[in-house]
Amino acid sequence: MSSAAVQWIVRCYAAILVVAGVASYALGTSHAPIALVGGVGGGALLVVLSGLFRRRVFWSRPALVTAVGIFTLSFIWRSAESFMRGQQRTGLLLAALAAVSLPVFVVLLRAWNR
Repeated sequence: MSSAAVQWIVRCYAAILVVAGVASYALGTSHAPIALVGGVGGGALLVVLSGLFRRRVFWSRPALVTAVGIFTLSFIWRSAESFMRGQQRTGLLLAALAAVSLPVFVVLLRAWNR
């Protein structure tokens, strides 16, 4: 997969993070401002890292894979925690983010050696 395709996938994923942060804020949960800042901050971080990846900065690839991996694990963990606490809407949003994050993580791992 070309670096342009990887960059496009990561930027779409970053946009999804921003939209999810806004959606979480709109749900009005107690952690809504934190979710908004996290979604926008995480999206901005991924856009910057994808630009550096395209320019072939040597440390950008492991940083990008690590960031998406951490996001994936945290979404899985937080969705399970939300479901156990009975917060169904938040759990569904986080489960959807985990379902989107995992394939992006796999694509980044496969593109590692190319």
